[in-house]
Parts: sequence; structure tokens; C-alpha cells
Amino acid sequence: MFRRCVSPLCILILILVCMVSTNSSSPLGHTGALSFSNSLRLTRTIRTSVQHLLSRYKQQLFGDELFEYRDLMLSTLPAVTVSYQTWLHMQDTERLRLASHNLQTFWTHLEGQRQQLERERDATKERRGKRGKLQSTLRQRFVSLQIDLRDLMKQVSSQLNSLSITVSTKSPLLHLLHATSSSGPLPKTSRWIQHLKGYVILRDLERYLSRLARDYAMLQAKY
Repeated sequence: MFRRCVSPLCILILILVCMVSTNSSSPLGHTGALSFSNSLRLTRTIRTSVQHLLSRYKQQLFGDELFEYRDLMLSTLPAVTVSYQTWLHMQDTERLRLASHNLQTFWTHLEGQRQQLERERDATKERRGKRGKLQSTLRQRFVSLQIDLRDLMKQVSSQLNSLSITVSTKSPLLHLLHATSSSGPLPKTSRWIQHLKGYVILRDLERYLSRLARDYAMLQAKY
């Protein structure tokens, strides 16, 4: 009777061992695939939030949610497009390194715009006008977006660690990250120019997140 009870248990243990062995053949295993799946979902969610915020931003600050200014670019923002051949031959670690750097860059620019909206809110606070309330609402949406980006950045960092990627303290990437994150808010200019910068930041962030989602779709399929 004892033998009959032990036999199924042994079979179950062998099945579990085989499952673990199969998953360990991938550098990240099932946990890594699940992580990339979560990041893909979060990236798409953030992109949708950016689309909604951009539409509201254009409506409130330019009076037209269909406002477009395609020729305006910011040299301090990451490139949002890359040739297909270049993208196809990128290493997985390159994708994650770039994601870490680019998301940090966008976050820093968003912080500059959030501070700008805060200054505008304070300037109209005494009058308690409708425009001041609108600026406050936009500022809150920027804060929510920054929180979501922070969560995604943490996931990217964790994925780099899972792939055993160590960045030297003297590497160009880390130096660039520090330079970007410590640059502070964008220089003070006219309110109109600041609003245009905010539009470009949100526009390019939406495009970049589309590219990042494509990266995560590939990583999810691979791992």
C-alpha cells in the first residue's frame, strides 16, 4: 500500500523537475517572459494615456485638439524612429539599455513641463480663473504619466539585471543618463514656446512608446 502511494508522488516530482529544467534553458525562463509581457502591456497602457493627454493638451493650450506642428523638433529628445534593418539586428541588451536611457530622458522633459504648468497655475492662482484650473488638471495628468513611466523604468532596470547586464560607472551610457537626469527643468522661455515644447515631448513620447512596444513584443516572443 505504501508503494502505491509513493509512486504517483515520485511521478509528480519528476514532472516538476522537467518543467523547471525546460524553463531554465532560457536566460530569463518563464519569469522573464512574464516580465516582458507585463512591460508590453504597461507600455501600451502608457501610450494610450499619452494619446489622451496630448489631445487634451492641444485642446486646452492651443484651442484645437487637431493641432499639428510636424516640423518642430527638440534636439534633446531621443530619436523615435530607427531603420528596420538596424532595429532587427539590435541585441536584446541594446534594446533595454536604450529603453532605460530614453525613458529617463522623456521623464526629465516631462518634469520640466510639469514645473512650467505649476508656475502658470501659481501665476493665475490669485485670480482663480478657469485657465488656472485647467493648468492644474494638466499638471496632475503629467504627474500620473511620470509615475507610470517610473514603474516602466523600474521594470527595464530589473530586466537588465536579470540578463546579468552590468554597466561600468565609466560607461558612456551611464554618463549620459546622469547628465540627462541632472539637467533640471528646461530653460525659461516664453509661455508659448514652452507650450510648443510640451506638445513635441508628448508627440514624440507617443511615437517612441510605439517603438518600445515593438521591442517588447519581440522580447516576449523570444523568451
